[in-house]
Amino acid sequence: MRLAVTLLVVTLMMKGAALAQPSPWPGGAPGIAPGQDFFRHANGGWLDETAIPASRPGYSTATQLTQLAEARVHDLLEEAARAGSAATGETEQVGAYYAAFMDTARVNALGGRPVHDELARLRLAATRTTLAEVMGRANASLQGSWFQLSVDRDSRDVTRHALYLGQGGLGSLDRAFYLDAATAPQRAAYRAHIARLLALANWPQAESRADDILALETKIANASWPPTQQRDERAIYNPMTPAQLTRLAPGFPWGAYLKAAGLDRIDRIVVMERTALPPLAHLFAITPLPALRAWAAFHLVDNAAPVLSTEYADAWFDFHGRAVEGKKAAPPRWRQAVAQISGGGWKDITHSRGAIGDAVGRLYTARWFDPQARRTLADLVDRIKAALRERIATSTWMSAQAKAEAARKVDAYRIMIGAPASGDHYDGLVLRRDDLYGDAARATAQAWERDRRRLSQPVDPAAWSITPQTVNAYNDGAALAIVFTAALLQPPAFDSKADLAETYGGIGAIIGHELTHAFDDQGRLYDAAGRARDWWTGADTARFNTLAERLVALYGACQAAPGLTVNGRLTLGENLADVGGLQLAYAAYHMATADQEAPVINGLTGDQRFFLAFARLRRGKRRPEALRADVANDPHTPDACRVNQAVRHLDGWYAAFGVSPDAALYLPPGDRVRVW
Repeated sequence: MRLAVTLLVVTLMMKGAALAQPSPWPGGAPGIAPGQDFFRHANGGWLDETAIPASRPGYSTATQLTQLAEARVHDLLEEAARAGSAATGETEQVGAYYAAFMDTARVNALGGRPVHDELARLRLAATRTTLAEVMGRANASLQGSWFQLSVDRDSRDVTRHALYLGQGGLGSLDRAFYLDAATAPQRAAYRAHIARLLALANWPQAESRADDILALETKIANASWPPTQQRDERAIYNPMTPAQLTRLAPGFPWGAYLKAAGLDRIDRIVVMERTALPPLAHLFAITPLPALRAWAAFHLVDNAAPVLSTEYADAWFDFHGRAVEGKKAAPPRWRQAVAQISGGGWKDITHSRGAIGDAVGRLYTARWFDPQARRTLADLVDRIKAALRERIATSTWMSAQAKAEAARKVDAYRIMIGAPASGDHYDGLVLRRDDLYGDAARATAQAWERDRRRLSQPVDPAAWSITPQTVNAYNDGAALAIVFTAALLQPPAFDSKADLAETYGGIGAIIGHELTHAFDDQGRLYDAAGRARDWWTGADTARFNTLAERLVALYGACQAAPGLTVNGRLTLGENLADVGGLQLAYAAYHMATADQEAPVINGLTGDQRFFLAFARLRRGKRRPEALRADVANDPHTPDACRVNQAVRHLDGWYAAFGVSPDAALYLPPGDRVRVW
């Protein structure tokens, strides 16, 4: 890395590019010119000095915030567990689950016995209908399924919920994992992992069945839609009746599957990857029963492994953690408990809401969320909303009709900060200190029962899809809501006492990012009532697409690592939000400081600190294995390309750092994309 930096500096000197400001910026690399690589100019020192912890796939500013949230949740779990019989309500539930997870002696004594009965039933499964019923129970158990069922707002009628059905069958792996030549070593590791878990479970012919499962999942991957296709909101909305589903994808026992899921009375299903379902159903119909049984057995054990004894958990980590994400060591047991119980991680936590995440969230916010943060952030949101209204009003490419609807949409957006008003509750959920596997299974079953009930209930407009202890923010286009969690609102992401320039460049750009999602390539398809409806004129759409395609090309030319190029189409929505959000935050910053001159601090002007704060909040590094998966599946552009591509569209960045036309990141004014 240091050699690369040296060569870069030499190249700059040969080109005569202006060197960076000599004034210090924490974690920066002032020897690297901003116009050559702004990400390294702002973060190079930090990147060179920071090692990725052995138990993580990467490290970033977001990881720092996550570590703080994890430590706080850990304290809560420890306190709840120590309270024992003195605890009541949710504190008792939290303590029981944590105590069960940390009782490794009991977990190890049980070995794989918690899944023995389910494996025995799979061995006796004599028909495809029986195996379809097993898959139907996947949402309420630790079984696997070739199809994914979920309950969410109906994007065509946001007052009600809809049942969504989509492709599955690959566990936690992605389609590209099976199809890219570069992942051949990881596929070999996967085949060994399948055989290892089947052998631990005493499944017959573990080695040959591992070959069958890998071959079967490769066929599933070939039939599945790629992530770019899954982003198309119009393509993934295909409502139909169960009878129509059976005609669309014959060969799979849909009636038995839906009945096992508790959905035998459902009369409407929104099918997502429509063209993937027929080949998947056909594949199910022609695959020999022994291979189907082995597939179900493996995915049951793989899903259960983190809550089974050490030999299972170690096998799970050796593949999912070491081979797939490049981690060098497993997380400590307490962190695994936090992930299972609370959720609330960044990138490397798969259980986004946790088994009882909202219960933990209520304990978390009661202790650590400062209500003043809500008021301060709300003021920032109002200013950035005002900047968006002004940019819509002065847009040179939008029609008057589109401007009017867009302004109504901005006004309709609600901002939710800190924690949800209510969140999920866990009344009746039995959690025992001596039954970790049972705790996981019962929590999963209750979550699915809660989702099923939502199908007959009105939509709660204040519901969140993540917990307050999750380091994140998101835009819910159907609900016309933007969420900023309590765990996000901590330094360095947010500090109510920070310099205005850094505040707007940091959390301000995140606010702008989330607001801009309302008008990205998919968000723009929702109207001012939250309905998926095309409210644009044909000319508006054509002009928008022209601007968007320029971003697709610019980001698509950026390499996240040698030979690893960003998918500009997969990342288009996030890139539009990054560029637009940064422009909104910059405009709002200048509106807020219009009557005063920004101070020079440590030799840095206000504008310089604004852009440096933007880059700092997105500083990070990833292991090669994790970066490959990011590029294949993550709609967010990797950090370096994300920062460098965003800043080059703002005139103010060029002026702040004296970036000249001979700099690598220079874009002629006419090529700078201004959508919002």
